Amino acid sequence: MQRKTKSAIVIIAVLVIFGGIFGYIKFTEQIEKPAPEKEKERATVEVAGVPLEDKIVTKEELLYPDNLVESKVNEVIHSMSHQKVKAASQWGREQITQAKVDRLLEISKKSNYKYKELYIEILERWSKGDFSHAVDDHNKIWKMQGGDDATNSGRATRLLSPEEEEQYIEQFFGNEK
Repeated sequence: MQRKTKSAIVIIAVLVIFGGIFGYIKFTEQIEKPAPEKEKERATVEVAGVPLEDKIVTKEELLYPDNLVESKVNEVIHSMSHQKVKAASQWGREQITQAKVDRLLEISKKSNYKYKELYIEILERWSKGDFSHAVDDHNKIWKMQGGDDATNSGRATRLLSPEEEEQYIEQFFGNEK
């Protein structure tokens, strides 16, 4: 029995020694290897749930994302029309810019808005610089927003002259031209 005990102790000791040597070698290999660099973490910016990554984003894309609600498109078109028309009262002011018109047109074309066709019709004309129907454009949008024909206070009556428009731009937008 003593012989078996001695043999078991010797075998266990040899296994412990080999295990220790093996563990030491693996441990030193880990120390000698350079630690893998962690990937640089970058903040991801998303517009309408789509990561932008390296895409250059315009001011208009930030202000008017792809998932813009219809009431906002309606409101912006109405507010922009005030730069072109005369009305007894006007609520809302947005300066007309090519970038803004083109962005709203792009959004409207992709949308399923109730008045999609009207927005596209107006914005396509405006994109080409044609504001000859701005009075009708304004009044259609005004009517959709609950404009009251009985009071006519917000109904557009005519186009502004170039001088009146310049004065309007200077008064409300100053140096934003």
